[in-house]
Amino acid sequence: MGESDGVSEATLRELLASGAVRHLVVVGAAEGWAVQVEIGMRRKVLRSARAPVRWWKSMDRLTRWLRSDLGVSEWTVDARQYHPGQHSL
Repeated sequence: MGESDGVSEATLRELLASGAVRHLVVVGAAEGWAVQVEIGMRRKVLRSARAPVRWWKSMDRLTRWLRSDLGVSEWTVDARQYHPGQHSL
């Protein structure tokens, strides 16, 4: 997931407001949980201000952010690469 593939939180909010987001996918990895945004036929990862990917360590916190801050109540979870306690090298 490269930096050029990312969208900022502000852009995500605009895309959600305009109805351009088809779906959100929460993806698990060694670093935690990330959000992928489906726009048309493409997926872009949510990035932070300082990093190419915004990570959450807690699914609970991510869920609260999606529901309370963004007003999103439906998404898919891909936990195939998530292993609790695993750390990337």
